[in-house]
Amino acid sequence: MISVLIVDDEKLVRDTLANYINWKELGIDAIYLADNGSRALLLAEKVQPSIVITDIKMPHMGGMEFAQIIRKQYPGSRLVFLSGYTDKEYLKGAIHLHADGYIEKPLNLPEISSMVRELVCLCLQDEARNNPELFFYHGNTKEAVLNNKVFTLTKTDLNQIKTFLATNDETALLIALHSLCARIRQCEGTPPDYIRNVYSQLALLLESAAEFHGAVKTQAAGGAFVYMTAQMDCLKDLENELFHIAAFLYEEIRERDFEPVSQVNGYIQAHFTESTVTVDGIARDLNFNTSYLCAVYKKKTGQTINAALTKARIELACKLLKEPDRKLYEVGMCVGYTNGKYFTRVFTKETGISPREYRERHHEVS
Repeated sequence: MISVLIVDDEKLVRDTLANYINWKELGIDAIYLADNGSRALLLAEKVQPSIVITDIKMPHMGGMEFAQIIRKQYPGSRLVFLSGYTDKEYLKGAIHLHADGYIEKPLNLPEISSMVRELVCLCLQDEARNNPELFFYHGNTKEAVLNNKVFTLTKTDLNQIKTFLATNDETALLIALHSLCARIRQCEGTPPDYIRNVYSQLALLLESAAEFHGAVKTQAAGGAFVYMTAQMDCLKDLENELFHIAAFLYEEIRERDFEPVSQVNGYIQAHFTESTVTVDGIARDLNFNTSYLCAVYKKKTGQTINAALTKARIELACKLLKEPDRKLYEVGMCVGYTNGKYFTRVFTKETGISPREYRERHHEVS
């Protein structure tokens, strides 16, 4: 429960603060009033206020003396000084007591409301430090009780996520993740470390998918998140980061998939005469995962990358074979085949006739 103790010898000030600020909207559960420091101490002993707003100059016991005792007896209370006096000695005292705020009269209610709202957040954070599990599930809220339901991650859960990632079904994946996260939120009896491990496993799946798709930025973000999970104090932060990475993955996939066929074809045209060209090398140089690039290329063209590479080589070989002065093995070397026998075998398979027969037929036609 968040409570406020207002201490001021002026009734008008007390009534104005009590009646013209929407304390409930600010997250305050109870308001207590006192007209001097002595009465305020007796009241504080009973209610142990979360926030104390006290005038500096009061009869019987001044605000500074009262605040010193509050600081000593209730070190967790947030302290705000209220005064129409700007004397430097008062300000020095407020600083010495590590005051959380200082408000000058005449009262500025919006200013006071803003300050109280910030102090309520600090109070909730203080409570959370004493109950990390409560903070993990509810963050800076005033939830006081956790249920005892326990979440267990199953192989079915992980396999479902893997399936959607493998089929590149973004909508199905996001629905599955939302459903899984909702189940986790409902099981507040689960140790936070177990939940952090669950999110770490999900992050590993996203990282693996990013690697497969060649989504380098997402892969790095997913890898970082795997290690970040252990340090994250709030379930909401874990959830937000997971969905951020999932969205980032598909955004990067869409960016990279704009025309992978053109990239591969361009690479082949520039390098097919080199004997060292391989599918793995093409994928590496274009910064794609080999399996992913092969699957996308085959889906969009109906042929494999190797087939496209071979086609480019054979087409050039056919042109070169029409030059009678070129030896057959030289033609093979010019199109990327260092082994003459292998060149003959590939050429024969692709055209139905050997390089020698191709040359003879062309010679006959010419």
